[in-house]
Amino acid sequence: MSIISQQKSKSKTKKTKHKKKQKLILDVEEPRVVTEPNEKEIEEYEPKEIVVKPSPQRSKDYNKSNELWDRVHYAHPNGGWLYRNHEMIKKQRKIVFEIIKSIAGNIFKSERDLCSITMPVSIFEPRSYLHRLVDLFQFCPIFFKVAAQEKDPLERLKLVICCVILGLHNTVAQAKPFNPILGETFQGNFIDGTEIYCEQVCHHPPISAYEIIDKDKLYHFHGRGQFKSKFKGYSVTGHSEGDNTLEFCDGSKIVFTTPVLLLKGIIFGDRIVEYSSTATFHDVTNNLYCELTFNPDPRGWIKSMFTSSKSNPTDYFYGQIIEITHKNIEKCKVLCEVNGSWLGRTDFDDMTYISLKDGWHPVIIYEKKEESLPSDCKYRSDLVQLKSGNSKNAAIEKHRLEVLQRKDAKLRKMASRK
Repeated sequence: MSIISQQKSKSKTKKTKHKKKQKLILDVEEPRVVTEPNEKEIEEYEPKEIVVKPSPQRSKDYNKSNELWDRVHYAHPNGGWLYRNHEMIKKQRKIVFEIIKSIAGNIFKSERDLCSITMPVSIFEPRSYLHRLVDLFQFCPIFFKVAAQEKDPLERLKLVICCVILGLHNTVAQAKPFNPILGETFQGNFIDGTEIYCEQVCHHPPISAYEIIDKDKLYHFHGRGQFKSKFKGYSVTGHSEGDNTLEFCDGSKIVFTTPVLLLKGIIFGDRIVEYSSTATFHDVTNNLYCELTFNPDPRGWIKSMFTSSKSNPTDYFYGQIIEITHKNIEKCKVLCEVNGSWLGRTDFDDMTYISLKDGWHPVIIYEKKEESLPSDCKYRSDLVQLKSGNSKNAAIEKHRLEVLQRKDAKLRKMASRK
């Protein structure tokens, strides 16, 4: 009997008990700070139980009250996460106009690489991107650990998919992180003792390497991604391009990719975060594969004016888990369908595995105190100044480090020619 099946039966025996529901934290768009270890929190920590239940009855048409897919109230009626921090939006739009003026409007003619544009420190949060990238994986200690103990390959893959989907809403922080310097590192621990290691391994293009190691060595998660960010004039896209590899203690391996983030309303209108394109999951050991398509039936505003039919919100996704038995994927056996909303519920066939309204909280991360390297991002002078509330000195230090990094890059380039 699988772990998930046990949880299904366990949930049936608890119907008479009314547990107080956890309230969903919806302030993930606010700037975050790494905290120091809290012994009491560590001692009292218990991972949230994964309870699989039958999917609620879904209405045929999209319901504007967000009842479809159990979407949270911060979800925009048409789809995506709606930002509510209007003060931050106003500040960012002022800077966007300055950037547009500085490049003489060419930003509207072609995509612009945001990594090449210097940003003022006023829109930054006191974190490095090396820490920020872990936001997506803050549910690993729960789902990957349970997946490592799951014997059924199909159920294991479902848990990995749930972990990634659940992490997407945790990535919508509105403030910008500091770009890592070559050789910069980040070390931390999840509250359960799981270790985190990140390093900036390439300056141009910007590539970050990372790994998460379970304290009981049940799984080892690692990957490296090239961060790409494009400014399209009215929107911004962001994506860490690269494979993520999850290896379990029994030797099996799952490789997955993540979707592209789309930030709309840069200059005017509602500020909305969406995810587009696809996410793929491949169980290399057991020949299982899943491709999730985000916003599979997009409609432009012109098309929406001439049709009365209602559709799923843009945060909807759909896919299938198949068993690779043929070179032609279309001829492979379909094991189950996957659909839902990354701002609501995730269903596999007629069973719900996760719902944001069930009170899922990201697992707390603590910074390493004594074991951290001198290259750890927490020692960066600009980040330290911003964290202490001194924006002026933070801007000075940020400029100094950028000049130094450009100088080092020039020296490396000269040395490579010899």
